[in-house]
Amino acid sequence: MVFVVLQAAACSGGGDGAGDGGGDGGWQPPHVYQDTGYTEEVGEILAADLVVNDLELDGQGLPWLATATGVMSFDGSGFRQVALPDVGALHDLCFDAQGRLAAAGEAGVVLDGQALDLPAGARPAFVAWRRAGGIWIAGENLAGWWDGQYHAIAELAGQTVRTLAEDAAGDWYAATAGGVFTATGTVTNASGLPSNDVRSLTLCPDGTLWAGTAAGLARRDAASGTWSAFLGADGLHYGDVNRLACDGEGNLLVATRRGGSIFRADGTRRYYFGRNWTAGDDIRALARAGDGTVWLAGPDGVSRVRQLETTLAAKAALLDEITQARHVRLGYTSTENALREWGDVESFYNHDDDNDGQWTAMYLASQCFRWAVTGEQQAKENADVAAAALMKLEQVTPVRGFFARSIVPGNECAAKQQGPGEWHLSGDGQWCWKGDTSSDEFVGHVFGLSLYHDLVADDEQRARVADTLGAIVGYIVDNGYRLLDIDGEPTEHGRFDPDFMENDLSAIYGDAGLNSAMILGGLLAVHHMTGEQRFLESFDYLARERNYRDYVACIEEKNTYAHINHDSEEMSFLAMYTLLRYNTDERLEQLWLHGSSKLDCRGLDYLWEVQRPERNPEFNMIFAALARSDEYDLDQSIETLQKLPRDLILWGLDMSHRWDAVPDPHPDRFGRPQNSFVFPYDERQVMRWAENPYAFRQRGDGHSESSGTFWLLPYWMGRYHGFIR
Repeated sequence: MVFVVLQAAACSGGGDGAGDGGGDGGWQPPHVYQDTGYTEEVGEILAADLVVNDLELDGQGLPWLATATGVMSFDGSGFRQVALPDVGALHDLCFDAQGRLAAAGEAGVVLDGQALDLPAGARPAFVAWRRAGGIWIAGENLAGWWDGQYHAIAELAGQTVRTLAEDAAGDWYAATAGGVFTATGTVTNASGLPSNDVRSLTLCPDGTLWAGTAAGLARRDAASGTWSAFLGADGLHYGDVNRLACDGEGNLLVATRRGGSIFRADGTRRYYFGRNWTAGDDIRALARAGDGTVWLAGPDGVSRVRQLETTLAAKAALLDEITQARHVRLGYTSTENALREWGDVESFYNHDDDNDGQWTAMYLASQCFRWAVTGEQQAKENADVAAAALMKLEQVTPVRGFFARSIVPGNECAAKQQGPGEWHLSGDGQWCWKGDTSSDEFVGHVFGLSLYHDLVADDEQRARVADTLGAIVGYIVDNGYRLLDIDGEPTEHGRFDPDFMENDLSAIYGDAGLNSAMILGGLLAVHHMTGEQRFLESFDYLARERNYRDYVACIEEKNTYAHINHDSEEMSFLAMYTLLRYNTDERLEQLWLHGSSKLDCRGLDYLWEVQRPERNPEFNMIFAALARSDEYDLDQSIETLQKLPRDLILWGLDMSHRWDAVPDPHPDRFGRPQNSFVFPYDERQVMRWAENPYAFRQRGDGHSESSGTFWLLPYWMGRYHGFIR
């Protein structure tokens, strides 16, 4: 295939870039995304110190808050207290048809700055504008309306009414702990409600009346008058409801004790949960302004979700900037840094990672593609630094060809040697390096450095890469296709030898396909760089005489025999990318792309088929570049890139409460529960593609921030191969 090698001639040392596309030797992708712009949601916490019971928007779309200390309004940058008669802690707000503010507090109701004369002992908790004029008022022993004087609803005498709603005919409905009361009777769970504990009611423009209960939603059909439940199977994210509202466009807004939902009139839906979007789990009010801005409020504060008009290119520039500013240590770019202060990205510091080599190599690859596309000098500088750091991992060890997982300054070695891992002081005392190097590091080095060699490096740099990778692969070959540590024993995950492939159960029912793709790709890469015939001879020996070609054809069948290791899935795509771009044998290409009926294996096609439901842009871009198929799910990749939050803090997220989940009957490889489908990516926090996207729980506690590599690699790869323009 050698499509990247062909591109290299146009790029290496040139500095002008190659423009979008052209990285595959002439194949033109049938589906291309034109990056002209899209709308992305961006969340921000505006007030984390306010206990809010309600939030309502005024005529300009600005929020007003009901709090324990009174009403607060938003001045564009923060919330300020509004002077009103004291009626105690406020529960509810509304604006009437004239735009006058009404506030319900423990001791009364204020309308347009004046306290209303209500029955003695009344404890208001709800106000809403009334079609015929005035406002509805409800609470403990209180249900009626005010139009200059208070009018009680006789049928509700003695009831504690939570909310009142009216339909187009003027008929009222009351939410109570015993169901929905009407002038003609009571609607309960025997009539279609999921629970008699009704917290809120709202009428939408299409005439549908919605009830929010402790156990889900119910809707009343305007034509028939019948009620039907709306639960998890219908798409309800969570059903312990605090408050409902319907905006003028017919979007149903649902505030619950675990997040907020919008059910749009067009049938789509959106769930806001987690620190990316909300100040806390308990949402007591949710509002949507005419410009699409969403406001969420509760006892932990107020958040705003803005609609940002942007492009993928602009998002890439932001993530490139963040990665360089906060995620580079000694030239290494790990997947995340650490934050000294909770949620404060400026308090960051970087530390070593067990797989610094692999993660840095993947960031290096993103900058290689970026340089090839744009010719931006910053991309080349980033790539030069990352490539030099990777090559240093081989230079610091005392054995030529053996490379470290990570390094730290030598003065940290004593402390490191007291902790986990195999740490060694370099011969000059300048560095402390980590051993027991794994196949993860190998696949990363070959993937990243070969792209650097072909797309970015000048002649001197290419020679250094060829020397380093040639030494690494040569060391493995010379030791019987095993990566030996300095003690002369294979590292825990450094076996590429035929005995391992043929006799070790972890290979036969796991890694044989992956490790075969790794070593074969490494051999072809260094043969391309060095021209040494021994590497091609080793390739032929393993591929043809020891049947590694068949192991590669069965890569995913072996990967998934016992369980799915998402780390192995990502490494499989990286390994296949290197292997297939250097392979020149058409028969092997077809075998590795499509498999063989004789083997009952399907090669790359099956690897992608298993991962396809994830909507993973990295895997999709690699598949598209290699398979050159008519189908590669570009739309799903673009949607994922658009929806992934630009907030990179790993807050930690647990989605196991979601009612719309369909738990997989099989746990993940660690025995943890997982979903049977991947939730929308704007309803998750960011993640590495080596992690499980089906997992209910995502790691983090607000003390670390992800780098941008997980996003930048598929984006720049997509640009390079012409899928994104």
